Amino acid sequence: MYQNPNWHNGLPQRHVCPYNTEVIKGTPPSMQITNNVTTVDFFPEAFIAEADEDKGMIVTVKRFQKRVTFNANGLKSYSTVTALNARNEWDTRIANGATVTDFNLDKMPRSEYAPMAVG
Repeated sequence: MYQNPNWHNGLPQRHVCPYNTEVIKGTPPSMQITNNVTTVDFFPEAFIAEADEDKGMIVTVKRFQKRVTFNANGLKSYSTVTALNARNEWDTRIANGATVTDFNLDKMPRSEYAPMAVG
């Protein structure tokens, strides 16, 4: 659990990323972020292989499954977000005092949430 103590002092600061952004070759890891009201999990939705001129093939994550769990009653909400929206939400939540409590490196279990599943 990392929280930069200088984030709330009102001084302009260079954002120091508290997590390792090289876990999935250039894609930030999927995080679990917790504050006093919610626990928000981000799970990679799909791993996509892309050609890279310097490295050959790289694996990236373009979309994440987002699960918001309300701590008071355990209710859950699900959505799909882009990688850019996920990064912005991670930065915003951490800057507002939330802490990183876990990393989700695998997909969300299909038994929990399967959008568009035919069954």
